[in-house]
Amino acid sequence: MYASLAYPGPARTAGIIIALLLVLLLITAASADALAHDNVQLTDGSNCNHPSWSPDGKKLVFAFDQAIWIMNSDGSGKKKLYDNLAWEGDPVFDHNGSRIYYATESKKAFSGRYISIQVMDVSGENVLKLTETADSRYPAVSPDGTRIAYVSRIAGNYDVWVMDLDGSNNVRITDSKGDESSPSWSPDGSRLLYSLEGDILVQAIDSAEPVVLLSNSYDNVEPAYSPDGENIVFASDQGGDYDIWVMGADGKGFTMLTSASASERAPAWSPDGSKIAYVSNEGEGYNVWSMSLSNGVAEFEYAEEEEAYDEPGKLNPFLDRIRLFATENPRTFILCVLILSFVIVSSLVYSFLRKIR
Repeated sequence: MYASLAYPGPARTAGIIIALLLVLLLITAASADALAHDNVQLTDGSNCNHPSWSPDGKKLVFAFDQAIWIMNSDGSGKKKLYDNLAWEGDPVFDHNGSRIYYATESKKAFSGRYISIQVMDVSGENVLKLTETADSRYPAVSPDGTRIAYVSRIAGNYDVWVMDLDGSNNVRITDSKGDESSPSWSPDGSRLLYSLEGDILVQAIDSAEPVVLLSNSYDNVEPAYSPDGENIVFASDQGGDYDIWVMGADGKGFTMLTSASASERAPAWSPDGSKIAYVSNEGEGYNVWSMSLSNGVAEFEYAEEEEAYDEPGKLNPFLDRIRLFATENPRTFILCVLILSFVIVSSLVYSFLRKIR
């Protein structure tokens, strides 16, 4: 008698558990939708790359068909700015939007071809070469507009360097055995973010020692600070194809922003932090796309990484796979967890009811 009053029947118990799990599923699904975002294709070419926002967020400069192009941020008004019949790429605006820095193939008398950093007016005129002799790429103008970070092979392999706007006072910032790439300034101009052989590192301008922010078995490339310095966007092949990811500026926790069956690369924050431009080969060829973050100014809920390691700096492979599956397929993962929880709870309840009968 007391048992029948204290404990409902198996069918009723199962119904209560199912109802609770459905409520939890709906709440979780609503939370996942809050992080949704819209993706718009801005170009219709075949080999677009390296989009960069103007300081006012109204324009995008990008590389296409070995030339430098510019367009409105909605994809309208496309115009070729510069083409010297050689390769041009890696374009970026300066701090006030009046000039564009880029890399181009050059040739000097009695020497082979190399890639140099050049600058031109936003109109495509008044071109000036800033580097000579060795390959130099990925220019990035400091927030105060006084210096340019870039990578150069002048010392043998690609290192991060900093120079004045006129190409003088070159200072090497990094000195590793590998090739650094894609330097990005912190908003206060005190640090440089870059990738090195699939890892993401940050280094203070006045320091000789970098800090590793992300190191795993995947290729994590093209990092860039958010305008407020709190987040870092980057491309990674953690899901097989390259996707756009974001993590905290301290390297803790990350969120996948794209999950199409294509490769997404070269992410760039808009000045107000509400959008991210990138390139994707979804469809045919790489084109420039724009992602609108649902919360306006980017706000992300990060999934913390597990405190389990096989070796320093490496996630446990099993936990890494679970984390990756959960990040790529949040609803499927949640549903699996709920079903598993239901099976376990139902088994426990059924076993307990059998014992008290």
